[in-house]
Amino acid sequence: MKRPQLDFRQSWTRFTQNLSAVLDETTLCSTSARLVSEIFNTLSVSVWLLDSRRQHLSCVASTTGSEQDPFSKRVIEITADEFRSLPLFTETKPFDLERVEKNWREDLQKIGAGRFRVGENRIGIPLRAADQTVGLLVLADRVNGVPYTAEEMDLLKCIGDDVAASLLNLRLTRETLERKELEAFQTVSAFFVHDLKNAASTLGLTLQNLPDHFDDPAFREDALRGIKVAADRMNHMVSRLSTFRHGLQLRTAEIDLNALIREILKNLNGSSSAEMVIKLDPLPSITADGEQLGSIITNLVLNARDAIGSTGRVTVETKHSGEWVILSVSDNGCGMSSDFVKNSLFRPFHTTKKQGLGVGMFQAKMIVEAHSGSIEVKSEPGAGTTFQVRLPANTGRK
Repeated sequence: MKRPQLDFRQSWTRFTQNLSAVLDETTLCSTSARLVSEIFNTLSVSVWLLDSRRQHLSCVASTTGSEQDPFSKRVIEITADEFRSLPLFTETKPFDLERVEKNWREDLQKIGAGRFRVGENRIGIPLRAADQTVGLLVLADRVNGVPYTAEEMDLLKCIGDDVAASLLNLRLTRETLERKELEAFQTVSAFFVHDLKNAASTLGLTLQNLPDHFDDPAFREDALRGIKVAADRMNHMVSRLSTFRHGLQLRTAEIDLNALIREILKNLNGSSSAEMVIKLDPLPSITADGEQLGSIITNLVLNARDAIGSTGRVTVETKHSGEWVILSVSDNGCGMSSDFVKNSLFRPFHTTKKQGLGVGMFQAKMIVEAHSGSIEVKSEPGAGTTFQVRLPANTGRK
């Protein structure tokens, strides 16, 4: 009876514990190579990974590598025919590298060759997980040329599976983070373009009415002021882009909601021949980000105007109810289906407009909720739409 050379449970525990703290692919490969070398007394251990196009095997870690070592950064080209017959795909267990009859075998066999007086037994361990092959772990030049036992080969298979699973987890985590970053960029870009589109729409409407009212001094004064407000708003949006990556940033102050509404409606004066009904009840002040709140009001009014066309009615109302200040924007236009309101209205990139971006209401909901408020909608096809925004009033609140 021979005593086992390794305490397999202790070796496996040590290996998995060391890998669990690794957070990047390069460190994972170098740590794996070092641990395998120490556990199995193997002087040459290297980790080879397949590239994304599966045309190259690249050595990313080696216990014998150095800056001067040509094998430490070796890349092996694999032909299509050789690739299809790679043991990485035909074998699920460690295999004898000496018996692989392919051109690239000689390249792998050179690893560690001539460095030590004794030791061969070069074996390859496929790195496979979830039916995906990510690379190859190569062992060579074991101290004193001791052959691997069946139990050791089983442990090596477990190690190979664990390394492969860890590599896939790291890649999936990186891909998830990259997707989230892309989604965040797309959302921020859409928000910015949407606000820019509203500002441009205000300028366009002013220019559209300018020829008919140019001789009116009051109109010219309003037009110039509206152009300045729109330009200032666009410049401010650009300056705030850098802060968007950290999430929605509110710059709150005590605000008179009725005054903000009057200012916005004044800037939109003459934007449509539709009837505008304004009912503003006396209100307590609110604490809010005036620019963000202004973008919501502008968007709601412009949406209502688009829904009614050139003839119709838009009603803007405010009232005070308990601890809440309530803004309502209503129209008697085309309305929306209950299915769209329920499933799509407040989701990004969903819209009923041909030229719409589908972010206005998603943005509005996010801004209102950031103010500890709520936004509700009632709509019926052919009967119009009412949006109601509820914001906390300063009066009576601690």
